[in-house]
Amino acid sequence: MILELIILALIALYIFNWWAHDYWKRKNVFSVPTEFFFGNIRRLLQKKITMYSMFHEFHNKYKEHKMIGFYSFYRPMLIVTDPEIVKRILVTDFNSFYNSGFDLSTTVDPIMGLNPFTIKTIPEWKEIRGMQAAHQTQVKLRELIPGFLKVSDNMFGYIKNQKNQPIKVLDFAFRLTVDFAVLNAFGIEPRSFTDPDFGFIKHASAENIFSANYLNTFGALFFPLLCRLFSLRLVTKEAEGFFVSMSKSNLQHRLSANITRSDLFDTVVKSQKKKDGQKNKVYNQSEMVIAAACANFYVDATITSSSVLSFMLLELANHQDIQEKLREEILSVGKKPEDFDFEKINTMTYLQMVFDECMRMHAPVSSLSRTCTKDIVINDVTISKGTKVFIAASAFHQDPEYYSEPKKFDPERFSDVNKQSRVKYTYLPFGEGPRICVGFKYGTLAVKISVIFVLLKYRIVACVDANESLYDPNEFFLTPKADATMKLEEL
Repeated sequence: MILELIILALIALYIFNWWAHDYWKRKNVFSVPTEFFFGNIRRLLQKKITMYSMFHEFHNKYKEHKMIGFYSFYRPMLIVTDPEIVKRILVTDFNSFYNSGFDLSTTVDPIMGLNPFTIKTIPEWKEIRGMQAAHQTQVKLRELIPGFLKVSDNMFGYIKNQKNQPIKVLDFAFRLTVDFAVLNAFGIEPRSFTDPDFGFIKHASAENIFSANYLNTFGALFFPLLCRLFSLRLVTKEAEGFFVSMSKSNLQHRLSANITRSDLFDTVVKSQKKKDGQKNKVYNQSEMVIAAACANFYVDATITSSSVLSFMLLELANHQDIQEKLREEILSVGKKPEDFDFEKINTMTYLQMVFDECMRMHAPVSSLSRTCTKDIVINDVTISKGTKVFIAASAFHQDPEYYSEPKKFDPERFSDVNKQSRVKYTYLPFGEGPRICVGFKYGTLAVKISVIFVLLKYRIVACVDANESLYDPNEFFLTPKADATMKLEEL
């Protein structure tokens, strides 16, 4: 009797496995060949492949199908490989795909749960995004330039103290973007280059903020039940405590000294004061909202921006001809940091081309995810509510159909003439549509002005083989290895 029950259970499991993994076939959608139980994510779970590599593989092998079905265990998901469908998901049919593909609890992980990149539902998303967007208007960005100039003095002193020794690129870029962020967003004196005990360096580096290991990242994207069962979080409890404490002390200092600044912290506090006076507010915990807004701006302004700046410095080190051409443009505008203002920086076309090409090759967020919020038909395929849809942005960026010689660092592909011929929605370093990265204007300005300051006084020299892989496979964002170095030779 027991043997018969076991046989029946195995037959039932086999039938269920076949039926569940036949979901996309029933919808006439091509799907990646599956494995029993795992679907298509066994290698991801075993760390034999990264999400970045897996999505590239699916995109490159099967892109002619335009929509590719795959499975996280028995949960059906989609990868989109056609630019027109990308447009529909990110822009045209935004109301059917307004939720991120991340499943995070604001109770378990309030910092990341209140991030504009991951937050659910339109009202909450608009509120959180609006607080950060208000600080990134052209008027606000112009006001940031004096802060950038103040930080440059500390940076030059740090470089001089290195005495022509190799400098760890990511550490250098992180310190620079941290000082920009704490001064311009929180009104805190920048000390990343001068104080080894500076709290933001000790407690708010990428490795200290994120517990984004394989398990909880996988859970947030592919198996949210895992996150709920084990209260998994992407931001560490320690980092959350640091930002809550920083927000409290900053607020108390401003109130006691009657200080008002035109910075992000002031914008967020005023927004929450206004909300607290309303009856129908979205959140009751203003304290955590303020801390989350500060933390999320900080992540965008430092961790992702430092990755981009690192890659840009490394590419310039490996391409001396491009570096010299860029330096010529910089020197044609000004000879010292004080010569550069917001308008002048935005007139520098070759600098923008170099930045765009760096983002094509090394965008920190390599894929975009959306959750279908209501049933919709696209290309005769019904995408059901709750289905997660992925867009492998970096796979588009590396596709020779859209970018010839995609492994070559070539800023000329972003000249005005060449940009006009580019297929739309194949360049997605910040996303597109209403949920485009809210911090991209600040991040772009911070990276560009950093490169200007460095090239004014130094030649960037490579310390590693240009063909050596620099990606750290263990990081959540696309990030160079921590030991990647460069030399800065005084001109």
